[in-house]
Amino acid sequence: MMEKRREALPAGKLAVTVCCALASLLCAGRIFLLLRQAGSVYTMGIFPLALLFGLYCLWKKALFFEEVFFSVRVRILLAAGFTALQVLGLYWSHAGMGSALEAAVWVACLTPAAFAGQNMLFSLAQRAAEGAGDGQADRAGNRVGKREFLCVFALIFAGFCIPFATYYPAIMAYDVIPQLDQIRVSGLTTHHPLIHTLLLKGCLSAGEFLPFFSNADRAGLAIYSLIQMAVMAGCFAWVYTFLGRCGVSKWLCYVFVLCAAFFPTHGMLAVSITKDTIYAALVMVFTAFAYELSVKEACPGKGWLVCYILLTVLLLLFRNNSIYAWILYVAAVSICTWKRKFFCGRLLVCHGAALLMYLLVNGWMIHAVSATSDTYAREMLSVPAQQIARAAQYHEEELTQQDREALSAVWKEGLPEYEPAIADRSKRDIAGDQETLRHFAKEWISLGVRYPGEYAKAFLLKNKGIWDLTDTTYLNDIYSYAKGYLQITYPSDQQVYMDALAPGYERHQKLQILQSLYRYFAAGDELWRYCPPMALVMQPAFYTFLLLFYCLCCIGLKKPVRLLPAVFSLALLGTLLFGPCVLTRYMYPLMLSTVVLALLLFGQGVQRGRN
Repeated sequence: MMEKRREALPAGKLAVTVCCALASLLCAGRIFLLLRQAGSVYTMGIFPLALLFGLYCLWKKALFFEEVFFSVRVRILLAAGFTALQVLGLYWSHAGMGSALEAAVWVACLTPAAFAGQNMLFSLAQRAAEGAGDGQADRAGNRVGKREFLCVFALIFAGFCIPFATYYPAIMAYDVIPQLDQIRVSGLTTHHPLIHTLLLKGCLSAGEFLPFFSNADRAGLAIYSLIQMAVMAGCFAWVYTFLGRCGVSKWLCYVFVLCAAFFPTHGMLAVSITKDTIYAALVMVFTAFAYELSVKEACPGKGWLVCYILLTVLLLLFRNNSIYAWILYVAAVSICTWKRKFFCGRLLVCHGAALLMYLLVNGWMIHAVSATSDTYAREMLSVPAQQIARAAQYHEEELTQQDREALSAVWKEGLPEYEPAIADRSKRDIAGDQETLRHFAKEWISLGVRYPGEYAKAFLLKNKGIWDLTDTTYLNDIYSYAKGYLQITYPSDQQVYMDALAPGYERHQKLQILQSLYRYFAAGDELWRYCPPMALVMQPAFYTFLLLFYCLCCIGLKKPVRLLPAVFSLALLGTLLFGPCVLTRYMYPLMLSTVVLALLLFGQGVQRGRN
């Protein structure tokens, strides 16, 4: 047996494996001791899971896999980059985590385990994807009938009814307060997507004409919740049928449906009045359409193209900055289909028609309700405002008189306020006039030349929830009053505004047991954070790396056309990088689309392997 063991793993490689495993264990032990001293054990959830997986992959000799998608050098760079980001997140998140030199040692010690884990994941992905085939989506699997669609829709809608009954008539987060103010006091603006504000306004108006409800406000909010639940359930059910047509394993499809119906994130967001929920469902469906477009050899039929255009218009209407991500997606599609002139020409016509229809519908809505343009210039200044605020705070004594005059011209009350995870405080006092923006731009360049390191750190800290798997900043709201995974409450100091804007709103307290369960799930300091699988799937950064893993697998499998449906998600991720903060509801569209892409790329191989 010893001789057979040596044949399987020569002495030199065995020694390297043992050394890498010991280095990882010693490094992890040191990190855990420092975390304990710092009074934080949150990473006890995800970090041990990653460590155990890395050790398992070392034991399985994955450290010496030779050809798995990419060359060894490329894979080492990928593993080292991932490890460096996670160590950087730990180092920045907790005081007393040692010196920068020690952090560099951690990167060196943990990179081999990350490299082995990456090799194993690439190998598993290659096996799963090889069985999927390259045929059209319609030929890959079985047709799913209308009856099955309705059954899935009914199941998911019934699952959403549980949080609806728990939080009847709706979950009112802080973001709905300015929209209610627009509807009932100040007048409509385009700051939030106008179509969503009008939908909310229409539901509130409908509640006034329903005689069988005792209160118009509660009735209107309940109507909104039911409409949003139906839209979400319909989108999930349609994606289920699409996955079935594409040949994804039926068991994975069943898990997809059960998670959609009963995983608390989906249900709670389905009854939460925010602009992000319906938009997330539309992004998920759009991703499926884009995937189908990428695998079609012939130009789609007229019915498909009409649905594609209408879906695109809704997608653009429900998120103001979607247009930027969509333009990049259109450019990528046009480049990839350029050689097939007829195909490319029809798609260009469809994209042009979608853009024109979006502009017409949006313009018509603005004109019909006399909405004012309220897309503040400061909404585009999140990153530079954070960078200036950080440089000013940490180098206040080094600021010149000219710096102080420029900062006072932009921030009337002195230096900007800096909060690493959120840009709302640093940019809230910036006016949108040209003179102010000129001072802002000049000072941003001046400080950036002197403090480039602070600028880089300000950018990374603001987006920590996107790249750090152990991040906790996404758990807390921007002003620290709506703490929790999903921000299910609005601030208590704004109760007076809620009483004035929706005097009939009052969340019932009849299902205290269910409210306690959902509150346990949604709170930011509960024990689920220490359960590795639960903590991982609820971490926004997990879906960032899953999307990047999907893209790497497409490149490694030499299926670059499969990158097309990921282009919109990647561009959407780019808009989040330059947004004010990282919250779960902001990442929710990316979460749904990435899961669909992963199922489409790897789920077909599972099905064929079983067959």
